[in-house]
Amino acid sequence: VKQNVEFCGYETLANEGQIIALFDGQGDTIDSLAEGDAGVVVLDTTAFYAESGGQIGDVGELSSSIGSFLVTDTQVSGDQHLHIGELNSGSLSVGDRVTATVDASLRTKIRANHTATHLLHEALRRVLGDHVQQKGSLVTADKLRFDFAHTGAVSAEQLSEVEDLVNEQILQNSAIQTELLDFDQAIERGAMALFGEKYGDDVRVLTMGEGF
Repeated sequence: VKQNVEFCGYETLANEGQIIALFDGQGDTIDSLAEGDAGVVVLDTTAFYAESGGQIGDVGELSSSIGSFLVTDTQVSGDQHLHIGELNSGSLSVGDRVTATVDASLRTKIRANHTATHLLHEALRRVLGDHVQQKGSLVTADKLRFDFAHTGAVSAEQLSEVEDLVNEQILQNSAIQTELLDFDQAIERGAMALFGEKYGDDVRVLTMGEGF
């Protein structure tokens, strides 16, 4: 599939899209899915976030007047988002238009935990030192894991201080500002480029905790 996916999941959790490719459970290209079939659906436009940056992929439903596909995971492959799951009823074919609906409750919980990793990162740097840098993470609906490098063990007192800082920011419940900036502007604003990632011309920058 050469067509690039248009991701609209930052603006909405439901969208209309067209099926541009289908794959069966073994990864072979197919023209249609029947009830009970496991497979992969590729859309031209999707609100489903594909697993990346430690955040798990969205789940939800792709539905049309003749079929319903339950999405149990979303993965990225090249420029495509792969909606992985099973056809719950009816049928779906390449070219069909569907409504893609993300499970909003799970996305909200995942988003909160993702935000918490950034608050945790800053709190760790303030308590342990500016040398602390994220080395990995796992963000799900019910938990988060944050990996970082440090020169020694974190003491109970330091851990308590980190927890207090993060909880203080959460309780403030301040507004989050989102901007699209070019890479140099983002760095000037204090954003950290991590893991040697390749960033595009525009970088999505979130500011929370009034600059925290």
